[in-house]
Amino acid sequence: MSDLGIGIVGLHNHYHAYPFADYLRKGLPGMRLVGVADERADLAKEFAADYTDGVWTADYADLIRRDDVDAVIVTSYTSAHADHVELAAEAGKPVLLDKPIATTMADARRIVDASEQVKVMMAYLLRYLPAYRQVLDAVRDGAVGDLVSGFYSIRFPVGAITDSPKTTTQGWYADPVRGGGGGFLDHGVHFTDFFRWFFGADAVNVTGQVGALTYKDLGVEDYGIATYTLDSGAIVTVESTWHAADYFGPLSSPDHASLSGTRGEIELHYQKSPQTEIQGIDPPWTGRRYLDLVGEERYEACYRDLLLAFRDWVNGEEPDGLPTAYDGLKALEMILGAYRSAETGARVTLPLDENVAEAAA
Repeated sequence: MSDLGIGIVGLHNHYHAYPFADYLRKGLPGMRLVGVADERADLAKEFAADYTDGVWTADYADLIRRDDVDAVIVTSYTSAHADHVELAAEAGKPVLLDKPIATTMADARRIVDASEQVKVMMAYLLRYLPAYRQVLDAVRDGAVGDLVSGFYSIRFPVGAITDSPKTTTQGWYADPVRGGGGGFLDHGVHFTDFFRWFFGADAVNVTGQVGALTYKDLGVEDYGIATYTLDSGAIVTVESTWHAADYFGPLSSPDHASLSGTRGEIELHYQKSPQTEIQGIDPPWTGRRYLDLVGEERYEACYRDLLLAFRDWVNGEEPDGLPTAYDGLKALEMILGAYRSAETGARVTLPLDENVAEAAA
């Protein structure tokens, strides 16, 4: 079987586009990077010179329709996702899609519909963190009993969010149309997906608050917090921010989760040592267990393993825990429900009906 030719559609989320390209340039079996498309011609041309044989275009459709492009990675700004996925579906090209899936439920449904024509995988990095996957195995083995509550939080500075590697401004990230929201949406969808993945459950209601607490002229929120009841009866909270004064890490672990089960507790701090702690009360999980990976397995491997899972899925395998377009829709719905709750001051029932969903967006 020949290598899967990959095209990168948009460099707007450069935080993901460039690491994917780094791994493809280093060489992953069965994959090769063909070219890139971005309307910012200078950026696309420079990227192509660094990562490809110089193939670039400012026309997304031209790249997607190339005969040597077999699949695409979509890392364009969020409101363009539905258009780009539909272009890929028309061309019969599978898609690895950046988060969030879309800015509205209507666009998310367009992408789910397109996934009936071609495979669409969400690029949820947390699902491919080696430490988290090992902890999930322990949860499934009964290390802490049934999960009943959780809290996931990130403290991130808005100054670390930029429109491209060459700018210092937020650009599309702070555009409520192109980005769809601010600090709560941007990172929050990682965590709403995390809870669906770890708890194996969907949210049935949400109470949320969002606001611009530090950067009041940003144009979007820099803070959001929401508490969800899941259909398992568990209660989980997501706090996602861009309002930290600086990037304080790794000792303070700006990204962390706390999980409680009926027979134990778990701490996840992948940017700090130890990265995870499991405390159980039943053999063989009695006491405390720690996990601390080193090298690329500590974090960067999530990009590698996500790409390999995408390759395997395109080639007909069924990798465990692979996030689909439907998972992207459900993670977005949880965020939009929180926005709606903040707007109305009331608890919002999930799933959202169409009128509520589009009003929240």
